[in-house]
Formats: sequence, structure tokens, C-alpha cells
Amino acid sequence: MTTQEATVVQHQLAPMTTAERGYAVGVTLDGQLPADVAGYARAAVRAAIASRREPVLRADVRVVRYADPALSRPVAAYAAVNVNGVRIRVHTTARNPYEGLDELRQELHASLERLDQDRRADAYRRPAAASLPAAPRIRVPGVVSGDCTVDEAIAVLDLLDRDFELFRDAGTGVDTLVHRAGPTGYRLVQARRCPLDACPATAVSIERDPAPRLRVEVAAVRLARGERPFAFFTDVATDRGTVLYVRRDGDYGLVTLA
Repeated sequence: MTTQEATVVQHQLAPMTTAERGYAVGVTLDGQLPADVAGYARAAVRAAIASRREPVLRADVRVVRYADPALSRPVAAYAAVNVNGVRIRVHTTARNPYEGLDELRQELHASLERLDQDRRADAYRRPAAASLPAAPRIRVPGVVSGDCTVDEAIAVLDLLDRDFELFRDAGTGVDTLVHRAGPTGYRLVQARRCPLDACPATAVSIERDPAPRLRVEVAAVRLARGERPFAFFTDVATDRGTVLYVRRDGDYGLVTLA
């Protein structure tokens, strides 16, 4: 038995906590993957969630091995966890599924820790309801995706049922946004107009103009006046592609890449 297999068995035989008994981990595998990856994926997600007291309503993980021999990290792992109504989504790319799922476990655990920190900060800072400003606040959740291809970004978009996916295109190195629009169902917008390094396998329309260069305050005004639930722009303060969007709780969320 390999070390990786032993790790899976250890997780599977460990006693389940109260939080774990209330949910199942759905696993989807695509591409050529070993048979034990499904069990490893479930163990990785459960290890990340561990003994959280809040109810876990749903947990899903998808592992994909892309057949492109040019990819140095051909395995992508995606996780979506609903913790008491708050959806946490993370994804990684790696050389093999076990390495990717180990990184996914760490990323998911870190995201859950940040969720706890944000809640504690909100509880400490939140003013009385009567003193709340009429304008929405801005929260910065951090990274959505790192380097990946257009096809990988679209896969995350579909898997996690998002309106948009912000990523740094692995071929061009340009901060890029893919969202649901256009005749193909997907539209690509770049922070800096640049020809794609390779043609995506998924049909996608490409915005002719790059994202506008704006201050966050100006982007907030445009978002308030527009019809879309988000605005993609290049932040003049950081020179990075940025998304300002309307959260379900009415706040504005600000998404940037590391």
C-alpha cells in the first residue's frame, strides 16, 4: 500500500464527527484517473471541514485530468462547500490527483478559516442597525483563481455555477474574466488586449475592447447605475484585473488576483 492509499484509508476509517454525519461529499471524476481518487477526494474534503460546529449543507468535489500533453499541471481539482448557507469554492491544478487534492484540502481549510475571521471581524465592527450607511460596504474575499487556461476557467464557472470567473490566463499571463453572455454562452474580457496563446476547446466570444482602467469608487458608481451584477475593470491602484460585484447580502464584494 502506498503512502497516499494509507492516507485515504486512515481518513475513511477515522470516526465521523457530528458535523460529518449530516452531509455527503459528492465526487465527479473526468479523464484518466486511478480508481482510488474518489475516496481520496472525499477524505480530503472531510479533513478540511473537520469538526466544524456549523451545519454543512452540501459538499461537492470534481477532479479532472486533461489529456493535453503540453500541460505541466494537467489535473484540476474543484471543491464547493455550503456551510450554513455560505458557499465556499476553491480549485487547484497539479501534476497528479493526489497532490492536487492535498493542495485542495489546504486551500479549503484556509478559506473556512478566513470565513471565521471575517465573521469575527464583522461582529466586532458592525455598528447598530440604525447607524448603517445606505450605500453598500465593500468586502475583499481574496483570490478566486490563479493561473489556468480558458477551458479550465469555464469548467470552474460551470462546476460552481458562478456568474463569472476571474483568472490569469496561463498562455498570455493577462488577468482575464469569463462570464455568461454572448452567442456562445461564454464571453471573455481581458484586462489588457492580447491574442490568446491557444484556441480554447470551448466556444467563447471575446470582447474586442479591454477592461476599463478605473478607481474602485468609480467602478462602484458604474455598477450601481448598470444592469449587470458585477463590473470588471483594471484597478488603477494595483494595475490588476478586478471584479466588483453585488453580494447576496447586499454588500459589494471586491475580487482580485494575488
